[in-house]
Amino acid sequence: MNWIFVVLLSFSLLSNDSVNINTADEWTLQTLPGIGPIKASGIVEYRTLYGPFMELSELEYVSGIGPGTVTMLEDLIFVDTSFVPAADTLHWIEKVDSLSPALIVSYLDVGQGDAILVEAVGGKTLLFDGGPDAGGPLEPVVVFRLRELGVDTIDILSFSHPHADHVGGLASVMRNFTVLEVFDPGMPYSSWVYEDFLSSVMDAGCSYRFFETGMILQLSPLVTACVVSAGAEEINLNLNENSAVLRITCGNFSTLLTGDMEEKSERMLTPEALPVTVVKVPHHGSLTSVFPPYLRRLNPQIAVFSAGRDNRFGHPHPLVIEIYQELGSEILRTDTQGTIVVQTDGEVFSISTLMAGIQIRDYH
Repeated sequence: MNWIFVVLLSFSLLSNDSVNINTADEWTLQTLPGIGPIKASGIVEYRTLYGPFMELSELEYVSGIGPGTVTMLEDLIFVDTSFVPAADTLHWIEKVDSLSPALIVSYLDVGQGDAILVEAVGGKTLLFDGGPDAGGPLEPVVVFRLRELGVDTIDILSFSHPHADHVGGLASVMRNFTVLEVFDPGMPYSSWVYEDFLSSVMDAGCSYRFFETGMILQLSPLVTACVVSAGAEEINLNLNENSAVLRITCGNFSTLLTGDMEEKSERMLTPEALPVTVVKVPHHGSLTSVFPPYLRRLNPQIAVFSAGRDNRFGHPHPLVIEIYQELGSEILRTDTQGTIVVQTDGEVFSISTLMAGIQIRDYH
């Protein structure tokens, strides 16, 4: 029977007909050079889990296939997306100049880090992440930002993961504001910044609980916060990958708070991912966090990048910005626009920016 396979392979290589990687079965895929049974199975499995390939370079997300293999196959394969429906924008809602809000979400300008303030009007206030500390005796920027917004009480304080650029300012928040309840994603991690925060929680004597995947926090009758993921413990203690992810919903509006999650987490969340109005772009716009099928499932109307001015990491990466622009997302950035304030009544939303108070030039 081996001679039959050799003949078929020869015809495949000599034929002018390219292989459509979105429809080819495993047998056909195996006729391609460098694609054996395991890789062919991986291609089909990828399509089944995440939908069709949208460009050839996406093949590199299949286990065992690298740029060299894709280059070798360029003249033998093609991507047919003619049968793929246009991107779903039915979840996009109208942007207006003013409204009477039921929810206010402020993506705070805290330099190279994350801090998001969620205010359910007539309900609870939630702070997710607290940005970096000030590196000395000064108060961290998050304290100034919260004061600029008139905050005095935080009903729920939580964070995505205990890296310093996400929890560095939280101990000072505990000491400067009334905090009623703390939610911890519960990752084993030792650092003086995290330990200082935990000490401040003990000193405050407030309620302290752990996130659980699927947990619902009712911030008001109209606003909910759902824990999409409390972290994936099997990812070998990579704190970025273990980032807790929150989805805030108010009527037809939603925002996804993603911490620093990277490709592995995005892969796991893709099958159940829901469209979203505003996404806080993972990991400050790093190339580590752009799994194409996940971004297509989210198809955000607005993409908010939280990063420090002139930061040494080059965040956000220009290619990541381009990827979101190709999705049709409006790009907003804390490093160039300051604090981004989104208000909604659940049917429409408005956007404003706040470049006020202390200015940050971040080289850390």
